[in-house]
Amino acid sequence: FFSAKPIGVRDGIDYEYTGILRRVEIEKIRRAHAANDVVVLTTLGVSPSGELFSVNSECLAAGVAGAMKASKLIFLSEEGTMLRHKETSKPVHTLRLEDARRLLSYNGFDVMGNFAIKYDATKKLQRGVLATFRKICWSLSSLRQGVKRAHIIPPSDGSLLSELYTRDGSGLLISRDLYDGIRRAVVEDIPGICAVIRPLIDANVLVDRPANIMEEEIDTYYVFIRDDLVVGCGQVKIFGEKYAEIGCLVIAKEYRQGGRGDALFGYLERLCCRAGVTTIFVLSTQTMQWFLERGFYEVGVEALPEVRQASYNHERKSKIYIKKIENERDLDAEELMW
Repeated sequence: FFSAKPIGVRDGIDYEYTGILRRVEIEKIRRAHAANDVVVLTTLGVSPSGELFSVNSECLAAGVAGAMKASKLIFLSEEGTMLRHKETSKPVHTLRLEDARRLLSYNGFDVMGNFAIKYDATKKLQRGVLATFRKICWSLSSLRQGVKRAHIIPPSDGSLLSELYTRDGSGLLISRDLYDGIRRAVVEDIPGICAVIRPLIDANVLVDRPANIMEEEIDTYYVFIRDDLVVGCGQVKIFGEKYAEIGCLVIAKEYRQGGRGDALFGYLERLCCRAGVTTIFVLSTQTMQWFLERGFYEVGVEALPEVRQASYNHERKSKIYIKKIENERDLDAEELMW
């Protein structure tokens, strides 16, 4: 199901019969899956000339998963090693690709091409920690090749089911940076924001937002940037400790393909979650179905925080939708549906 090639001589070292992935027979694997067969790969790969090469198992898994554009790559940790937050000592269950990259860089790890991992041997790491960092390295390699998510779970009974079917999971989930290009707005973005939302204001989908008011509230706005242009925007307002309103969510018409609206909305949801918000609400007059499809449900004005009830426009009669969130794992599960 795959062929290999030699690593060759690198930095004066002859790796002899240590090999790397050359080609994955994607269609053969898919035919086996279509026949309800399970494909088990050994670490021995054959070259076109008939030579046998030993391929690192984690490198092989990452390469095959990437070639197959798999939804998930799952590694078993060797000793059940788990990452913990330095300040709170709480287990770290999720990492974004860029966060994982920084973690590896800080600890002296890097992937050399697609065949080996380089790390700082002067850092005296325990065996389980070293193995976990290696798996994070290969997880990042797979994500860069198109895999959506990588999991590192402990080798214990029920850990796989717990990871896949419970909210908190049992191990570490690493996912791609779906939010590349999204950042907090600055005053210089206001003309771009106005250009994006103007068509919807003219269509009476959005309430007009004067530039001077936007400037006062600029810290509550976020923008989606492409080629230095504002192609989308959204606003988050926090009310008290538990409520947040997401509004002014717009992607320019010519950029609405490719899930950018979901990405921007997911980014804003995560901001709310990290701020301790448990209830997100939106007001809408014409895009109700979009929010219903994303886990919101309709409520009355009385469900809003009191300060927001006072400013609710009863003449416009916007419908109100609410969504409860508990942690980022809930949002991770929703992203699988994008």
